[in-house]
Amino acid sequence: MLFEASLLDGAHEVIAFDCGTPSLNLWLNGQALRDQNAGQNRTHVWTSPDDLGVVAFYSLSPIIDIRQRLAVPRSVHRGYAMIPGYLLARLALDRTLHGQGLGGELLVDATSTAVEAARAGGGRVLYVDAIDDAAMRFYEHFGFVQTAVPMRLVAKISDLADSLGR
Repeated sequence: MLFEASLLDGAHEVIAFDCGTPSLNLWLNGQALRDQNAGQNRTHVWTSPDDLGVVAFYSLSPIIDIRQRLAVPRSVHRGYAMIPGYLLARLALDRTLHGQGLGGELLVDATSTAVEAARAGGGRVLYVDAIDDAAMRFYEHFGFVQTAVPMRLVAKISDLADSLGR
């Protein structure tokens, strides 16, 4: 990886970040650290080794969803009414890095973090909330499947671990 990955903190420079989606830029600039400090999520960032300017980020939080609401296959819920996992609520790459295949690498970083979290604390799935149709196609390309909830996709942690070779 050309970048260093770490948890967002107050030393990171987020003001210049621009992924092309204003709501994601605004969230990173004004809400991400506040949410993290409140225990709502953990935001992981990529920076250059010699610079604290954020060039990519993703946000993960624990979640439990209800099987009936999601309408997912039995292989996902295994008969349980509640499906614990992690939510990849946001994933964004600075516009200067678009078109270089780094979005897939960022997703691998996020899924790896979710797999490790599930090993430490349990969880069957990684949920994703796609921001638009293009994002939905991106996640589907990596094996996520749609649920009955609009723009929410899901992948089993075990499948993600297998794809990572773990």
